[in-house]
Amino acid sequence: MDLRLLEYFLRVAEFGSMNRAAADLNLSQPSLSRKIALLEEEIGAPLFSRDTTGTKLTEAGLLLAGRAPQLLREVMLVKEEIAQERSTSVSLALPSSLNRLLAIPFLEKVAREHPLYTLRVTEIVSNALEVWMQRRTLDVAITALQPRTQRFTMTPLIREPMMLVGAANKDLDLAGLVSPDFVARHKLVLPETGNPIRRYLEQKLGAGNLSISTVVEVESVALCYELARAGVGYTMLPYSSIYEHRRDDEVSMAAIQGFEVTWALAVNRYRVHSAAVSQVAEDLLVFARERAADERWKFAETI
Repeated sequence: MDLRLLEYFLRVAEFGSMNRAAADLNLSQPSLSRKIALLEEEIGAPLFSRDTTGTKLTEAGLLLAGRAPQLLREVMLVKEEIAQERSTSVSLALPSSLNRLLAIPFLEKVAREHPLYTLRVTEIVSNALEVWMQRRTLDVAITALQPRTQRFTMTPLIREPMMLVGAANKDLDLAGLVSPDFVARHKLVLPETGNPIRRYLEQKLGAGNLSISTVVEVESVALCYELARAGVGYTMLPYSSIYEHRRDDEVSMAAIQGFEVTWALAVNRYRVHSAAVSQVAEDLLVFARERAADERWKFAETI
């Protein structure tokens, strides 16, 4: 298969228009249509349906769109191995909640100490991380998930408490604890169903025959914080997520008794042959544990 056909296919899928994709690829529309037709002939099924609203993926097209990026990346990795080149490219996923305490200082360190490395950094949402890991499009990641895949080694790094966050009030004290029963008795602002934080809360409260009462459901963890700050309801976040807001006088917070998150280092088994991947993974492991010992990462415990 001509891999360029896959790249053309992905571009048409991205734009939803043969004409717009052709313009972006600097091809004529008839030429791009012929290339897509060649790919459809090789696949053995139509990949697009066309109507007055544009170009849409068929069921076969949706399947290929989900797999094509992985196929292209696999070919790139094979080319690196065949050429016996020392790969200096590392695909790294770091949760946005760790930006201030971990991600930014670590990336600064790598840029300074390994100027020849190319880091491709993704701030990927937690409920999509496992999919990316299963597709092997990541080399190294920090995750609070335990992914259902044998393709990654998992090394526990840091344990920290989950915090209940709300508008400034006397009920929450950073030096104290709140009970799960307290959480269950109040209105909550939470990520949508399926988000790992939401699932964790439901499981923990359910184990104690307690339930949650949501007042607002949102996609963004940052918005959860802002709504809690505004007094709409309480929200639940790891301390690292709210580190940069720790001096916010309009917010109060307290650890939830028995609620905690464990961050782990995930390393792609298929990429450990790369010196760059191995080095970045080792540096990240050491750096994360050093940061956990820093007094700024309150309540963090090295595993």
